[in-house]
Amino acid sequence: MAKLTFLGAAGTVTGSKYLVEAAGKKLLVDCGVFQGSHDLEERNLKPLPVSPATIDYCVLTHAHLDHCGWLPCLTRDGYKNRIYADPATIELTTLSLKDSGHLQEEDAERAKRKEKRSNPADLRPLYTTEDVEPMLKQLAPMPRSGGFDISPEFHLESYDAGHILGSCSFQLTIKEGGKNTTIIFSGDIGRYDQPILKDPQTPPNSDYLICESTYGDREHEAGDPLQILADTVNRIVKRGGSIVIPAFAIGRTQTFMYLLRQLEDEQRIPRIPVYVDSPMALSATDFYARHTEDHDLNMAALDSAHKDPLNLHEFHLTRTVDDSKKINDVKTPCIIISASGMVTGGRVLHHLANRLPDPKNAVILAGFQAEGSRGRALQEGAKILHLFGEAVPVSAEIITMGQFSAHAGKSELLRWCSGLTAAPKKAWLTHGEPSAAQALQAAIKDKFSWDVSVARYLDTVELV
Repeated sequence: MAKLTFLGAAGTVTGSKYLVEAAGKKLLVDCGVFQGSHDLEERNLKPLPVSPATIDYCVLTHAHLDHCGWLPCLTRDGYKNRIYADPATIELTTLSLKDSGHLQEEDAERAKRKEKRSNPADLRPLYTTEDVEPMLKQLAPMPRSGGFDISPEFHLESYDAGHILGSCSFQLTIKEGGKNTTIIFSGDIGRYDQPILKDPQTPPNSDYLICESTYGDREHEAGDPLQILADTVNRIVKRGGSIVIPAFAIGRTQTFMYLLRQLEDEQRIPRIPVYVDSPMALSATDFYARHTEDHDLNMAALDSAHKDPLNLHEFHLTRTVDDSKKINDVKTPCIIISASGMVTGGRVLHHLANRLPDPKNAVILAGFQAEGSRGRALQEGAKILHLFGEAVPVSAEIITMGQFSAHAGKSELLRWCSGLTAAPKKAWLTHGEPSAAQALQAAIKDKFSWDVSVARYLDTVELV
């Protein structure tokens, strides 16, 4: 009998890992890190309840770290087989994991210099660049759409998820004992009518459904995102301030580049310096330009006209640490886009330490801010942010722009679910904080009358 274990993204937004066992084989869907609070991140240091050496296959929905960031641990701890993903996801995963390994080494060294611990292992990185390199050799491409046989036991159909480049929802067919059982993994569902990417697609039907619920308890703010961004930029520039945008290097950065370029072309905002201070984001932007198979009609039209919608007029690429530090010397209005999106690490911390104390400046929070993250603290009105061992006063204006989220809001999640042609036998909600998952559970029961539960961490369910 097939069974499914929730190894992550259950009761929380991050750490996506789902173990499917059938016909004597084990398939891992996603392999992400937990992010946010200290307790959540401590889970990353614990071994899986199943030995990685006994897992036969692994497949990725997309390249965000909360879906792929634990792969170096998986392979270091004994997983020897292929890791299947869309070609764009492979490129982005390679990029993000190399960057992640490097940043973790830097963070561990910085912590060792500042703290004295009786056990130095407490400050070890989760993994290093040396752990990443052999793992990358196990990545293997699978079709962007259509069917793919992982093995005689597992057949996969991929559908555009519309979340980031290469993101997919999966319909998995399990073949066991002469019987077929299907299960949909939504992955992260994107927005409808967003820039650059195609709209999300819903797989047509399934016996079981695993659906994300990140924004299951709320809608994104109403309003025209272009106009809101234009009004914000003009207001901050008028008072002589600068804008810091903590943005995920993959997805959110490219959206802001696209929209800022459009506003410049339409002369709705002044042409001020825009610094993209994330080497990974710059490489990811190249991938976004090259992988046209994911582009929506508007982006495709710009491609055909040989225009570059991701290249701003006064665009500064800061690849080196020295270039990043020089941004501190810029005293005139500018926009700084830098990772990480939840302010959990990366170069954006330095920019916030420099810009937060000045009330002329602003910080735009444009994506989900996990519980326990610095981004959530800013969102909830923190007056002090602890950065590099210092208490930094928060005097800058903090602006939340949910219009730019890459996750579907509540009504969009219901719209995606309505694409199923028949009710699943059972649905489980994952990838959401408890209040969000429970709200979506109630909405799905009310709208569709489905049997739907909120997944619990480490629970195993039978797929009968």
